[in-house]
Amino acid sequence: MLWAVLSTFVAPQASWAQDAHRYLGKEMRLLEWRAGEASTTLPNLNASGSEPCAEVPTLNASLHLGSPIWHWFEVDLSRFEMQGQWLEVASAMCDSLVCIASCEGRELYRMEAHGSGTRWHQNGPWDGSNYPRFPMPDQNCPGFKVHLGVKSGKQMVLPVRMERPARLRSYSLGRDLFFAFYGGIMMVMLLYNLVLYFTVKDRSYLLYVLFLIGVAGSQLFLEGYQGVLFGLDSSTWWGMRAVHLMGIFSGTTTILFVIRFLNLKRNAPRYLKLFQTFLWAYVVVVAVTVTGRLNLGFLLINVVASAALLAVPAALEVRRGGQKSATFLLVAFTTFLIAVSVFALKEFGILPHNQWTKYAMPVGSIVEVVLLSIALADRINQLKKESSLAREEQLKVSQLNEKIVRDQNQVLESKVLERTEALESQRDSLEGALKELQVTQDQLVQSEKLASIGQLTAGIAHELNNPINFVSSSAQSLRRDFDDVSAVVAALDQLHGTESELLPLVEALHKMLKEMDLAFTMKEIEELLTGIEDGAQRTAEIVKGLRIFSRMDGDAAIQANINELLESTMVILRSSLNGEASLVLDLSADDTEVSCQPGKLNQVFMNLINNAAQATQSRPSAEREVTIRTRRIVEGGAAKVQVAIQDNGVGMDDETMAQIFDPFFTTKAVGEGTGLGLSIVKGILDDHHAALDIQSTLGQGSTFLITFPA
Repeated sequence: MLWAVLSTFVAPQASWAQDAHRYLGKEMRLLEWRAGEASTTLPNLNASGSEPCAEVPTLNASLHLGSPIWHWFEVDLSRFEMQGQWLEVASAMCDSLVCIASCEGRELYRMEAHGSGTRWHQNGPWDGSNYPRFPMPDQNCPGFKVHLGVKSGKQMVLPVRMERPARLRSYSLGRDLFFAFYGGIMMVMLLYNLVLYFTVKDRSYLLYVLFLIGVAGSQLFLEGYQGVLFGLDSSTWWGMRAVHLMGIFSGTTTILFVIRFLNLKRNAPRYLKLFQTFLWAYVVVVAVTVTGRLNLGFLLINVVASAALLAVPAALEVRRGGQKSATFLLVAFTTFLIAVSVFALKEFGILPHNQWTKYAMPVGSIVEVVLLSIALADRINQLKKESSLAREEQLKVSQLNEKIVRDQNQVLESKVLERTEALESQRDSLEGALKELQVTQDQLVQSEKLASIGQLTAGIAHELNNPINFVSSSAQSLRRDFDDVSAVVAALDQLHGTESELLPLVEALHKMLKEMDLAFTMKEIEELLTGIEDGAQRTAEIVKGLRIFSRMDGDAAIQANINELLESTMVILRSSLNGEASLVLDLSADDTEVSCQPGKLNQVFMNLINNAAQATQSRPSAEREVTIRTRRIVEGGAAKVQVAIQDNGVGMDDETMAQIFDPFFTTKAVGEGTGLGLSIVKGILDDHHAALDIQSTLGQGSTFLITFPA
C-alpha cells in the first residue's frame, strides 16, 4: 500500500528504477585539492590532480575527523545539452556548496549555497526543494565543466544529476508527499500512544512516544526538513548540529524503550549492562559534537547506533523466558535493521542509488513503529489477562488467608488465654514480691529512724544525767545545812523565861553556832542554791533543744531558724560525738529563717554531721574536726540560706559520689549501716526544694553544701 501511494505521486515520466542512469558520477572526478575554501580560484582547481568517482560519490567523514573540510569535484558536461537544464545535488546533508561553471578553462559564473536544511526556491514556495540546484548556461560549449565544492560535517553520498525543472519538480513533489505521508503516520502513532500513556500510566508508552520522535526526527532531518519544521539550517550553531543531536536523541530513546519494554533488569540483566554502556557512550558523543568535531561525532553516532543490533538477541532471550510481546519487538527491529542495511549498502555503493534504496530506511521505520504499536497494544491485552489471573489468584489467596486467619485466631485465642493466665499468675507473684519489698523497705527505713531515735535517746540521757547528778548531790548537802540551821532555829525558839534562865541557853546557842560555823554554812547554802539553779537552767536548755529537735510538723511547712535547728542538733549529738571529733559551729549573725519542716531538717543535719564525724576516724583524735557553717547569700537576685557541713576525713572518689544517694548503697562494713541515710536525706531536701552540692577530695575530706530558698 505504501509503495502504491508513492507510485501515485512520483513523476510518471520514469520509474524509480530508471533514476540511476541520470546521476553524473561517471562524469565526475574527485580533486586532490583540500586546502581550499569557498573562494578557491579556478586555476588552482584546474592544476589539482584528480581521480575517478563512483556513480554516486561518497564523502568519507573518517578521512578528516575534525571540523568539516571542503571536497572539490570536477564534472565534465561537454557531451550534454545545456539549454534549459539544471544541476541538482540530490542530498540535504551539504552544509555549504560552491558551483563554478567554466568553458574551455574560462570561468563563466560562480554560485554558492549555504545551509543544509534550507528550502531552496526557484519560482515560489510551492516550487521549492530541500536539494540545492544550479542553472546551466543556455549556450553549448565543447569544453564545458562544472567544479563543485562540498563541505559537510557528516558522512554523505553526493548524487549529482542534471534535469529539466519540470522533472526536478516532479522528484521534489514525490519526495515531499512521501515524507508528508511518513510524518502523518508517525504523528498518528505518536498521538495514539500518548493517549494510551495518559490512560494506563505505563511509562513504556511515554518512552515509546519519545522513541517515535527520535526515529521520525532522524529520517526527516536527514532529508533536510528541519528547516521547514523548525527553521534550522547549518548556518547556525544549532542547525550545524541538528542532525547529530537528533541522531543521539533517537539512539538514546531507542535504548531506553528496549530496556523498559523487555524489562531487561529482570529478564536479561547481562543485556541491560551492555545497553547501559552504550548510554554512557552517547554522553561521549554529545561532548564531541558540542565541541565542534562534527565528522567524528557523526561517525561515533553511527558506531554507537549499532546498539540496536543487541535488541534482536535480547528479544530472543526474553521471548524464551515467556514474554510473547517480545516477538513483535524482534520482528520490528529485524525489519528495521534490514532496511538500515539496505540504506548502508546504498551509501557505500554496493547497491544502486535509486528510490527503493533511498527510502528503505523510512519505510522500515514505519513498519517498525507499527509493529511496536501492535506490541504495546498486545501488551495491554496481556496485562489485562495477567490482571484477571492475578485477581483470581488474589481471590483464592484471600479466601485461603481468611481460612488461615480464622484458624490462627482460634489458636491465638487459646494461646492468649493461656498467656493471660500465666501473666496474671506472674502479676500476683510480682504484687506479692512488691508488697514484701515495700514492707522490707519500710522496715529498713524504720530501722534507720529507730537508730536515730536510739542515738537521740542516748544523747539526751547523757546530757540530762550531768545536771541531774549535780542537783542531786547539791540537794543532799543542802539538806545537811538545812538540818543545822533548823537546829539553831529550834534553839532560838526555846529562848524564853527570866534572864537567869536565858543565860545558860544563850551560852549553849553560841556554842552551837561556833561549832556549826554559821558563816560557812550560809555561804555553802548560797553556792548550793546557785548550783541547783544552774543545773535547772541546763536541764531547761536540753529540754528546749529536745523540743525543737523532735518537733513533729507533718507535711506543713513553717518558718524556722536554721541556726536554732543546728544548735538543737548539737545538743543531742554533743555527748555521743564526744571524743570522736571536734565540732566547730560558725553560725551567721544574719537572718537564717526558711520555710521548712523542722523535725525533718533536724534528721538531715544529724545524719550528715554523724557521717562527717565517722569519716574522720582514720585521723588521730586530736586532728578530727567537723565544721558547721551557715551563711545568708543572694544568688540570681533571690535571697538564700546556705549550710555547709565540712569534715577533714577520708573523702570520696567520683564513683562513690555517683552512688551515695542510691538506696542501700553504703561504704560501711556489713551490719554497720543500712545504706538508707543519705537516700532519706536527699528525699527530704528535694521536698524542701533545696540544692545539695558535694565537694570531696580523697584523703582531704568532704563538704556537703545545702542551699535553701529563703
